[in-house]
Amino acid sequence: IAAALSALALPFVAGAGPVTKQTGDVFLWNDLTAKPTTNPPTVVGKASLVRNDNGVSMTFRTTRLPAGEPITIWWIVLEQCDEADPNWAKGMPCSAQFAAGRVVSKNGTATFTGRLAEVNRSGCFHPKFPCQGLKDAGTATVLLLARTHGPKIPGKLYEQTHTSEALSKDPKADLCPAMNKDPRERRSFCQIQAALFTPVGS
Repeated sequence: IAAALSALALPFVAGAGPVTKQTGDVFLWNDLTAKPTTNPPTVVGKASLVRNDNGVSMTFRTTRLPAGEPITIWWIVLEQCDEADPNWAKGMPCSAQFAAGRVVSKNGTATFTGRLAEVNRSGCFHPKFPCQGLKDAGTATVLLLARTHGPKIPGKLYEQTHTSEALSKDPKADLCPAMNKDPRERRSFCQIQAALFTPVGS
């Protein structure tokens, strides 16, 4: 996944500010290949990332989401990982953390905003998934992923808009279980859109 993301970085990010602000396309994402669904990517929105000495903040404006369903956005942090982390393995991101969540409008559009401070390790995707936090806001590559949670469930809306709902012993089984060949393991979770930001000047 890390190699695929590195190869994708340059085509999809454009600087939009003096040093600290970037803008980029939101595009349809195939989570099974860690790539856009088409080449060139199918653009469905715009995102921005602001970097400062303390962390990063984002705005994610998009369309073509499942109408009326809960969606979460996730920080996927790619930088020099701590290889001593027992949850980290080669090819995995250093950290996957909650950025924002809400129920999508009836026309499939939504705007999300969020902030991640350096060294903050809250909102981890799964207890057994890497969650090293953001070490250097200026040099990290940041991927924003939109995760679908399926239809609203009475009594579970908070979990559907504030957590990954990843419950399997192996967190990889919860990345995109809707695609699982075993129908007993299929659930309405998957990362379906993305925006990618490399460091300014890279």
